[in-house]
Amino acid sequence: MKMNRYAYMSLIGGLSFSSSVLFVGCKDDSKIPSEFYPEQYLEIVSEHEINISTDATFDIDVNGSSSWKIWSDASWCHFDNPIYGGRKVVTVMADANRTTEERSCYVKVEAFFKDKQVRDSVLVVQPVNRLPVLEVSPLGDRNIFYKGADFMLDVTYSYGVDFQINYLSGGEGWITANPMALDDSEQMVTVNMGITIEPNMENYDREAELVFINKKDRENTCRMHISQGHPVPAITSFFDDFETATTTGKVYEKEGWVFQSNPAETLLFKQFNNTRRAMLINGSMDANPKATGYAIWPVFNVRDMNRKAVSYQWGAGNKNPATKGDAFELVGSLDYEGDAFAATWTVIQDLTNKAETPAISLPNTLVEIDLSKTIFANEPRVYLALRYVGGGHAYRFDNLKIGDVEE
Repeated sequence: MKMNRYAYMSLIGGLSFSSSVLFVGCKDDSKIPSEFYPEQYLEIVSEHEINISTDATFDIDVNGSSSWKIWSDASWCHFDNPIYGGRKVVTVMADANRTTEERSCYVKVEAFFKDKQVRDSVLVVQPVNRLPVLEVSPLGDRNIFYKGADFMLDVTYSYGVDFQINYLSGGEGWITANPMALDDSEQMVTVNMGITIEPNMENYDREAELVFINKKDRENTCRMHISQGHPVPAITSFFDDFETATTTGKVYEKEGWVFQSNPAETLLFKQFNNTRRAMLINGSMDANPKATGYAIWPVFNVRDMNRKAVSYQWGAGNKNPATKGDAFELVGSLDYEGDAFAATWTVIQDLTNKAETPAISLPNTLVEIDLSKTIFANEPRVYLALRYVGGGHAYRFDNLKIGDVEE
C-alpha cells in the first residue's frame, strides 16, 4: 500500500518526539536543577549552651524540614519521645545533681536526608544541687485490711527529717515505724523504714497520717494517709430456702451470697424454678479447662454456735455423672479476703455425686455435716463456701441451714 507523503512525515515526527520524551525521562537526576529539590535543614533554634541550675526540666527548640531524633549520652537526661518532625519545643527531664561537682553533657539532634546526615547540639551545664532533699517511695495513701500489714518505705533526704505519726481516729499506738527517728546528714542518704499496721479487731474503722518534714526546709514535706477497716461481725446462723428464685438458669442473687468463678464469666450457681424453687449448680460440659466456682457465705463464728452443723437437701440436676477431676465440696478458709482464688481452702466434706448413672430428682435428699469435728470447730472467724469443679454434673440444692437456725 502506498503511504501518503504527509502521513509519512507525521509518523517520522511522532517517533522523534517520543524518543525525545524517553530520553528526557531517563536523564540523570544530577542534571535536575536544584530548585526542584525540597530544602533540607535541621537546627536548634534556642541557645546552644544553657545552664539549667536546679531546674527539673529544660526546653530545646528544634526546627527541621523532616523527621528528626533527639538524644543524649548522659544518663541524667530523659526524653518522653525521641522522634519528632518539623518545629518542636522538646521538654527534657533532668535528674538533680547530688554529686560534689558541676556536670555537663550534650543534647543532640539528628536528621537523615538522601545524601547527607545533619546534626546539631546544645551544651547543657548543671551545677551541684545543694537544696534540701526529701523523697518518700512509694508514696501514696494506703487502705489497710483489718488484719494489719507490713510494708517498706525508702526515705531519701539531706540535712535531716522530722518524722511523726498523727492519729486521726480510732485510738493511738496501732502504727510503729523502724526506725522511728532518722539521723541528720548533710549528704543525701536513703534509709529503709519499715511500717507495721497492727490488726484492727474493734468494731470501728481508724485513720492516721505519716508525716515527713525536712529539717532545713520545713515547707518540703511528704504525707501518707493510712485508713484501716474493721472486721465484719461474724454470724452464728444462715438460712436460705431459695423462694426468691423466679426462673431457671439465670444467675442466683441474694444478700449473703458471693459468687466467684474461673473463667470469670462462667455461670455455675443459678436459679431453679421447676415445680420447686431451689438453686441449680452446674456448668458446661464443653468447658476446657474445667470451670471452678465458689459460692461464699458471710463469715461465721463457729466457736459460739450451739448447733455446729451445715445441712441442706439436694437432688441430681441431670443424668451426667461426675468425671475425673469433677468435684462438689463444702470448704472453709481462715484467710479469705475477697478473692476466693487467692485464699487457702480446706475441704470439710466431699459432696460430689458419685453415681455412675444419676437419677434426676427434686432436692429431697437430706445431707447433714458436723462442724464440731473439723479444724474450724473453735474458730471465731471462718468463711464457709461451696466449691464446684467441672461442668457436666448437676445439683439441685435447697433448704440450706448453717449454725443456729430456728426450726
